[in-house]
Amino acid sequence: MMADDEVADLALLVPLEVKSVDEADVGSDGGARRELALLLADFTLEMRAQFDLFRRLRSAAEALLDGADEAAAKLARADIKAATDAIALIIRTLEKIDSLQRQLARDRTEADERQQLERDPEGLRQKLALMIEARVAERVEVELAARAPP
Repeated sequence: MMADDEVADLALLVPLEVKSVDEADVGSDGGARRELALLLADFTLEMRAQFDLFRRLRSAAEALLDGADEAAAKLARADIKAATDAIALIIRTLEKIDSLQRQLARDRTEADERQQLERDPEGLRQKLALMIEARVAERVEVELAARAPP
């Protein structure tokens, strides 16, 4: 039997699965984020193909309902339900993919802003000041338009 110290030493040798990657480890090209974006795009294409397939299957099953005997109609209704359930699952999956893609875009924007702040904090301050001035001008214009006589 091994001592606790030996077990601890062996545990340090076991590779761990990394769920997230620090941006510094990815490098300047954002390789991990790019790979994830490509994977999500591939999933979207695959889900679209599956969606089209189940829509055709559902249409074919609906066509069998007309003039079919009771057993065939029952089977067609089951096929329609299965295709509809599959389509619903595909839609939820596509919504999740869209959510992940939006999150990736937000993360990319935030990372770019952090990098710009590190490189040129004064430029970022000027950009922010311009954005604030533009927003204030918009609000003043709306407020003046609301107070203007009809």
